[in-house]
Amino acid sequence: MPWFGSSPSSSSTSTTSVQSNEASSSRPVNAPLNIPAGNSPITPDAEPIKADENLTGDASEDLKKALSRIRPTEDLQNIGKIPCARNSLLYGIAGGTGLGAVRFLGSRKPWSAANWAVGSFILISGFQWEMCNRARRKELAQMRAITERYPHRHISKLKQQGQDWVPPPSSSEGNPA
Repeated sequence: MPWFGSSPSSSSTSTTSVQSNEASSSRPVNAPLNIPAGNSPITPDAEPIKADENLTGDASEDLKKALSRIRPTEDLQNIGKIPCARNSLLYGIAGGTGLGAVRFLGSRKPWSAANWAVGSFILISGFQWEMCNRARRKELAQMRAITERYPHRHISKLKQQGQDWVPPPSSSEGNPA
């Protein structure tokens, strides 16, 4: 019976050998495992408008500047990196397809069904985009408020200060039930 029939003295020697192995390793004993540094913000704040990006007042000149910034290939390649884009497009595609199919089955007019499909895609995608961004802005505001109120609670700040991270005691340890 190697592990469940051992005496208390043998378990204490095995504990001390484990502790000595942990102490001999390069990391501190209470160092967190698999916790990212967290030094980068969740989303970077918007950069300030440059002088050449301001509106000139001439509609044709402003339109030329706006159109020169559009790069469809880069935008479509990076669409997965845009927050809320994936979900809003998926909801729009599903909703547009569903409403278009229902409209086609009801009227048997393909052009009318296509118009309903495209229109509902645009409306559903736009609505979902706005709802997702609203929830995201709210969550980011709450996170900023928490980090401003409790700056000492962030694990990356403790790492930068060189302090050991000790997990908080669980509530079940202190309360004998």
